[in-house]
Amino acid sequence: MKIYIETYGCALNRADTNIIKTLLIEKKIEIVDSPREADVIILNTCVVRYDTEVRMLKRLEELSKTGKKIIVSGCMARALPIKIRSVNPKAVLLPPQSIHRIYEAINADDGYIFFDEIKTFTVMPKIIDGVKATIPVAEGCLDECSFCIVKIARPHLKSIPIENIVNAVKEVISMGAIEIEITAQDLSVYGYDIYGEYALPKLLESILEIEREDFVIRIGQLNPRHLVNYLDRFIAILRDPRVYKHVHIPVQSGNNRVLEAMNRKHGVELFLDIISELRKKIEGIQIATDIIVGHPGEDEEAFMDSVKLITENYIDRVHIARYSPRPLTRSSLMKQIPDPIKKSRSSYIEKIYEVVAYEVNREYIGSIAEVWITEIDSRRNIAIGRLFNYRPVVLDRGPEALGRKAFVEIRDATFYDLRGIVKELV
Repeated sequence: MKIYIETYGCALNRADTNIIKTLLIEKKIEIVDSPREADVIILNTCVVRYDTEVRMLKRLEELSKTGKKIIVSGCMARALPIKIRSVNPKAVLLPPQSIHRIYEAINADDGYIFFDEIKTFTVMPKIIDGVKATIPVAEGCLDECSFCIVKIARPHLKSIPIENIVNAVKEVISMGAIEIEITAQDLSVYGYDIYGEYALPKLLESILEIEREDFVIRIGQLNPRHLVNYLDRFIAILRDPRVYKHVHIPVQSGNNRVLEAMNRKHGVELFLDIISELRKKIEGIQIATDIIVGHPGEDEEAFMDSVKLITENYIDRVHIARYSPRPLTRSSLMKQIPDPIKKSRSSYIEKIYEVVAYEVNREYIGSIAEVWITEIDSRRNIAIGRLFNYRPVVLDRGPEALGRKAFVEIRDATFYDLRGIVKELV
């Protein structure tokens, strides 16, 4: 039996794929690199935006033409099963909560739909990508954002006990992982379901008790309204040299009226207070955020508030998404902003962000910095290192440098990354 897996979407989806791979390897099932080689094809889907949904359905149609058995996993399998059926009625549906049943799915009848209400983490992923590993710690969240279809696909908070996560981290480190991404749908509420309190600080402290210096933790996204409850303890954790000084805090809009329409339950002021405190206490920290452009209720003034949020606060990295109505969400029932306006606004704010990001990055030109070399750009066959704050540095070395520390000289910058030459491999 040979299986091909194709994965789209967020870090949690990648982690689900790694769990599937771990389970298949335990059954001694071969995982292959192309649909042509496979007996069964697994498509792990994302539907966070409409354009992504269209891409998923198109890819499903292409893969279905192979005539091979198709298993559709990921968020589409739970949130939009009818759309999958319209393209391939024979596809087996395996929602995120059912991935532990992958072996059953391989042997299931055409068109079978698996359904488990709450996820069961029966196994932790034992897969590394080069020197990187993604460790899931929870699924679901405690919020009800009006625009979010992921809440429909992954509705319940389900956390993994701390000891299981620590053991999984030890396992991937022993396999050669250096960069460990700790991920969840909303990492800020990790553990609330099983410990009755915010348990992310305790989780990270427990991981950092591992008596090794040859790994670094990348922390996933954090909702500001929950993060503020343990911010001081979180800042103390960030001071550990084995933690990237990089924090992803989605704000979604620079306007409180729009945030209320989104049902975000926090204001812009809270976001700004948090990043101010982080910058005050952690020198050089990189702040990343998300902004949705064109959500219902966003007039020109509200849009400009989002622009000002970026320009006045020099946000290091901004993930900009043009709002698209998602089925079964409250935002889809609100009065919509015309597509040409959304397109114009998103184009404008992206250009503004690129200017700001370049201004921030160019400050690094001429400096000597230490990096972990954790990636290889396969297209160009060159190494990419990460600074202490997770900024990427494109280097003048190849795959032989993977997994090494290096001192580099920063020679150039773009809005997205830095460019450097290796002065010394450590």
